[in-house]
Amino acid sequence: MKRFFASGFGVGLVWQKIFKEKKGGGTLAPLIFTIFIYIAELNVLFLSIIFLVLLSLYLIVVDDEDANSDPSWITLDEIVGMSLVTLASPSRLLPLIAGFLVFRASDILKQPKFVKELENYPGKLGVLYDDLGAGLMGLLAATIVNQFILLTL
Repeated sequence: MKRFFASGFGVGLVWQKIFKEKKGGGTLAPLIFTIFIYIAELNVLFLSIIFLVLLSLYLIVVDDEDANSDPSWITLDEIVGMSLVTLASPSRLLPLIAGFLVFRASDILKQPKFVKELENYPGKLGVLYDDLGAGLMGLLAATIVNQFILLTL
């Protein structure tokens, strides 16, 4: 059961079964999560609760031994990072798209520099922290887009 949750509710395991060790599960899992959030039309309170539950779940189910090599099947960390992004503008399409794109770019490229540095923490914390750092960048992008939309209305 721990492996199921750590894999982003099975997404990482399905990705691994189909594509073996190819990267991509870390993009697919938060994309599915983002689509779910957009469709569900949740408010910030529920999104905050989801973020805290996912964060707690990650800390409980991911083992340091499994996370040391940051295997591609562990995708719950990316979902946690994306859940941080969704706090900027619940269920608004353009901010979610902007936040998702900046989040994934920041996570993949490990930019800005602090995102790369967060990865240096040992075990599951380093795997999580870089996604939270990338999530902060996505949150900033989504907030800017959301505020721009609000100003133009």
